[in-house]
Amino acid sequence: MKAKRRHELQQNELAKVIKKAPTFWEDWGSRALALAIAVLIVVILVRYRINSNRQAAAAAVGNLAAARTAIEELAHMAMAPPTAPAPAIASERRQFFNDANNAITDAMRESDDRKVQAEALVAKGDLYYTMASLPPIEGAATQPMLMSKDPKELLSGAHEAYTSVVENYADQAFAKIAARFGLAALAENKGDFDAAKTQYEKLAGETNDWPAYQHAAAVRLNALVDLRKPVRIAQPATIPVGVAAPPTAAAPTTIPAALGPAKPQATVPKSPSTTAPATTHPR
Repeated sequence: MKAKRRHELQQNELAKVIKKAPTFWEDWGSRALALAIAVLIVVILVRYRINSNRQAAAAAVGNLAAARTAIEELAHMAMAPPTAPAPAIASERRQFFNDANNAITDAMRESDDRKVQAEALVAKGDLYYTMASLPPIEGAATQPMLMSKDPKELLSGAHEAYTSVVENYADQAFAKIAARFGLAALAENKGDFDAAKTQYEKLAGETNDWPAYQHAAAVRLNALVDLRKPVRIAQPATIPVGVAAPPTAAAPTTIPAALGPAKPQATVPKSPSTTAPATTHPR
């Protein structure tokens, strides 16, 4: 009798389970489906983010290349004798400057990669330095439309960009090297040979793995010794009474072509008492 009763109870429990099964699978099936959809959405978002980052990085690199091309064009304008009318030269300079500046801004906006950010700042420093080094356009003193940006402001902007790389992107070795050469060039341009020496000495200590850069820094350190010496101008055989001897003039400074396995990214024309930043980046 007891066995029969147990059998009946088991049948009742089984019937209850079978009766509840559709509801159970309906509830948990909906949850499982929702979870699967959520996982799929996360995977899609991650893949989209990865692809977007890759596209943004590629766009940033392209913009940096475009900026370097415009900087080189500006440098070539200074080396070639002017053949176009003054207004055309002024317009072309502004166009190259704006193109490079906009490309650098876009690169910094498109990618937050530290290497891209550091390279963009170096390019900005080179752009400002190059623009400041361009010879004045004939007639610009009396025709404001021919004037470019104030060289002092440009040099200040170049100094700020190079300094930002040295202080905030020390982990980006090649950008930091380029920025130090830029700061040294700016210091030489101002005649601040002590500041230039400091930069070259730091370069010599930070480039143990790159002998070419060590050599370039050593060359500039040796050149500073001569640059500190005033140029002695021979006096005429006789000097009229009451006329002072001509004053000595500061020696113009120059920097040799950057040494290294890679092609320099920008070539800056050298004007008297101006040193071009060495911005060679091995790739």
